[in-house]
Amino acid sequence: MEVTKKQVVVGCFFVAAALLFMVVGFSSPYWLESFEEFKSPFVRLGLWEFCFNDFTFYKDYKGNRYLGCFYIFSREARPIWEWVSPPWFISVQVMVSTALLFIFLTSVALILYMFKLFPRNLDFVILLGSAGVMIFCVLLILVSLIVFGVYKEDRRWMPRPDMNLLSWSYGFTCVSGWFCLFAAICLGLAGKAAYSPSYKYPPVTTYT
Repeated sequence: MEVTKKQVVVGCFFVAAALLFMVVGFSSPYWLESFEEFKSPFVRLGLWEFCFNDFTFYKDYKGNRYLGCFYIFSREARPIWEWVSPPWFISVQVMVSTALLFIFLTSVALILYMFKLFPRNLDFVILLGSAGVMIFCVLLILVSLIVFGVYKEDRRWMPRPDMNLLSWSYGFTCVSGWFCLFAAICLGLAGKAAYSPSYKYPPVTTYT
């Protein structure tokens, strides 16, 4: 039982770390950036924000010049929204958002578990279920990182992809995936140890 408790505590730590790194990677605009020495019109972008340095889009008939950072759904970015958010990029947004949601929900469930707010006979269900959710998050994060890493080289997207590099927000999301994997291992082992098929429910007192 002591080993199980340590595994749960370590698993909770990894889930908390995964949540922290995912929040930072999710919200910060440093998934991709251009080499500063290159002086590209593209500066950097995240999942929800992109920054340009006097950029003009060849399909924008109004000839708008983009200088500074823009929220991806802002009115100013509307003329280039379809270009800056191709289907593969939207899929990355959806997968990372889903992973963040499930990591958060797992964190809430584990907090409730640590405060013993679930029936004791459900311990293994909570732990194994949390481990399964973490594995699901690992897969979501892995696929999203691969898709982004491959399609960032698309020359129809950001200018001069050979002068762009994956930045620290991408790295934070990757680290979050590793923490999810470690959490899944710890919680899975704890859930397996907590599983007791011979668990006996407390006797029910009847009155006649």
